[in-house]
Amino acid sequence: MNRPRIIEKLSGQVSEKRLAHCLRVESTALKLAPRFGVEPELVTPAALLHDFCREYPEELLLKLAANFGIVIDDIERKEPILLHGAVAAALVRAELGIDRPDILEAITLHITGGPGISNLTKVVYIADFIEPGRAFPAAVTLREESLYITPELLLLKVYNRTLNFLVARNYLIHPLGNAGRNELIMKGIVEN
Repeated sequence: MNRPRIIEKLSGQVSEKRLAHCLRVESTALKLAPRFGVEPELVTPAALLHDFCREYPEELLLKLAANFGIVIDDIERKEPILLHGAVAAALVRAELGIDRPDILEAITLHITGGPGISNLTKVVYIADFIEPGRAFPAAVTLREESLYITPELLLLKVYNRTLNFLVARNYLIHPLGNAGRNELIMKGIVEN
């Protein structure tokens, strides 16, 4: 599916504000892609469609997840917004015919990250955090650092900042994010 068609479909699904965010994530992800060895033609559909279902009501996310046979864990049941990636991947596959596993993984896991994720998923996960519309201090700092720190350290810093945010607000933490972070620590990637 080509970019104009994806944008047309996305425009019918999300608000103008969310569409602008998706376009910024795509632009940021395309800048990160060479550092991660990711082909640009994979970045565009994954980055543009990552929030395809972000504005769905929680009840609809739960219903669609059940309809698509997506296994819902206790954390997702309590915080259904965490399902918007998995539901989006299922809808993208069903409605747009995009069935590349790496693109679907990037859409599914852009919220939490996780262990063993592809480089494409890493790029979308990071880009979603540091895109230029994100004005909070951690995003601004990591956006600047993204130009010169290693991809692995950048990923770790996004995990760490995300976990700090969740802890500070007493939000539930999905185990995939913890597992992704732990994988990097076990490989010896640490912040100074």
